[in-house]
Amino acid sequence: MLAIHQRPLSPSRKPLFLSLLTICCIFLTYKIHTPKTWYTLSPLPPSPPTIPQNLWYKLGPSGLNNQTHQWTQSCITPNPSHTPSFLIDTTAETWIRQTFAHRPEIVEVYTALAIPVLKADMLRYLLLFVEGGIWSDLDVSCDGVPIRDWVPVQYRERADLVAGWEFDVGWGENVVRELATWIIMARPGARHLLVAVDDILHSIKEKSKEFNVEVGALTTGMVGDVVDFTGPRRFTRSVMKSLEVRMGEGVDMGSTSNLEEPRLVGDVLVMPGFAFAARSNRYKEDYVQRTPKLVTHHFAGTWKNEYGGEGG
Repeated sequence: MLAIHQRPLSPSRKPLFLSLLTICCIFLTYKIHTPKTWYTLSPLPPSPPTIPQNLWYKLGPSGLNNQTHQWTQSCITPNPSHTPSFLIDTTAETWIRQTFAHRPEIVEVYTALAIPVLKADMLRYLLLFVEGGIWSDLDVSCDGVPIRDWVPVQYRERADLVAGWEFDVGWGENVVRELATWIIMARPGARHLLVAVDDILHSIKEKSKEFNVEVGALTTGMVGDVVDFTGPRRFTRSVMKSLEVRMGEGVDMGSTSNLEEPRLVGDVLVMPGFAFAARSNRYKEDYVQRTPKLVTHHFAGTWKNEYGGEGG
């Protein structure tokens, strides 16, 4: 069994301008960099030139089994320069409480939620926003390409967020394209991630009002399709909305469809389906790949039950 490594997480300092937080995170025209001071308007130190070498995992109550140990090791062992961290429920909650003390609505909703998959989705966006690095689900294995080579050289200092299409090729033009969330790469302060969290908070509060229940009493039946509520479709909508605000114009989804190579849209690097989701795309037998297959998602689906996760 792999030893659980719980790396100390950086605490967040109290903000200077609480009332301007949401507006600042979405509408500031200067680049947000450092995770410790992302919410201030003071001059910011230089950001990491590239995505930090952090590799984040979240364990459920059952921990790792032989299969998930093998999958995670396929990413950890060949990439010794990347520091793996496995969070459990208690360490994740402690980090949320400490880091977002200035955003009590985040702490209140996260700690109250009783649906594990919703908490996991919030955690991945918040963790990458503050710390940066790579989030990987436990059922993802790496396919031999060193992580340092995943992002083409010309984009390494330009991309704040890296995500790949889950459904892109072979599904027809009417398919609802969504960015896979089983693996996401980001620099600290990638504002699109905070937009996703704020959108999730709004939806959770709306559902709470709709069913006249406290957040902790929400069930999977009440929130509906998790993929749409907090998962890939939600993530995709929020990223596109945030990009449109940042760029001051609409984002042409057609320009990023049927990709054969990574494409930079604003500060988001969109990876072709083959990179992160080869199994979810329908490539022809004679397809000649221009981008290597980077990971395989094994679709363990531990969240696909009435409880939305392990442990019920």
